[in-house]
Amino acid sequence: MAAINDEKKIIISGASDGIGLETAKQLALKGFEIIMIGKNAEKLSSACERLKKLAPATKIHSFTADLSLQADIKRLSTEIHNRFSKIDVLINNAGAAFSKFELTSEGLEKTIATNHFNYFRLTFYLLDLLKRSRAARIVNVASNSHYPGKIDLESFTKNKNYFILRAYEQSKLANVLFTYELARRLGRSTITVNALHPGRVKTNMGNKAKNQIHSLGWTIAKMWGSVSVEEGAKTSVYLATSEEVKETTAEYFADCKPKKSSALSYDKELARELWEYSEQFSNIKFL
Repeated sequence: MAAINDEKKIIISGASDGIGLETAKQLALKGFEIIMIGKNAEKLSSACERLKKLAPATKIHSFTADLSLQADIKRLSTEIHNRFSKIDVLINNAGAAFSKFELTSEGLEKTIATNHFNYFRLTFYLLDLLKRSRAARIVNVASNSHYPGKIDLESFTKNKNYFILRAYEQSKLANVLFTYELARRLGRSTITVNALHPGRVKTNMGNKAKNQIHSLGWTIAKMWGSVSVEEGAKTSVYLATSEEVKETTAEYFADCKPKKSSALSYDKELARELWEYSEQFSNIKFL
């Protein structure tokens, strides 16, 4: 077994199943102290107990939150601040796809709320803990689905011919834009920020869609060209722990290697607009 890394604390959102749980598992077996975040308390508790049995010498914690809601993220942040004095790695992994247009109770379309505002807000509220680490890392799980993605800020709150795939592509492009803009704003700090494509992983995310046709499509897609969750978690684990990338920032990775992201993802003006909109809607000033 790997040596225990008592001083290294790693947060993983969406850690109750899929890529997030596998990422937590691989990191726990390496001896890192794991902080799991999940929406479903029962699933999260079960996942946490399984990891404790698998890696009994590792410290493992769990927190429940609906990361599509800013109020829940603020509550979660308070709980984490009450328990920990610093965080070394934040892996923004939680995500979802929704079959039809729905607004959260705070007025955001659920896909962009869960997949982008989640990353933006959770990072904001935990940034002070990351700054207390000697060399913190932020890892944003994106997707190659971002390549055809476009950003339509009006669609964040209004139904503009909503389509599940288009909404998902937009949210994943937002992940990459956020990664690059955050890296620019952090400047010469010791915090690195990178995004990644995990592969088309055999998870049940798409099967959670309420539309049976969308769920069936996801099931069929998993059968062709998909990778296991073990493979899907590898790049997250690599970016969180490898000495090879300890000074690497503002990159997009796939298969543990840097890769050129979409042309639109390098648009600094678009990234600034997305950042400022996210700040204004969230009523926060982030860097």
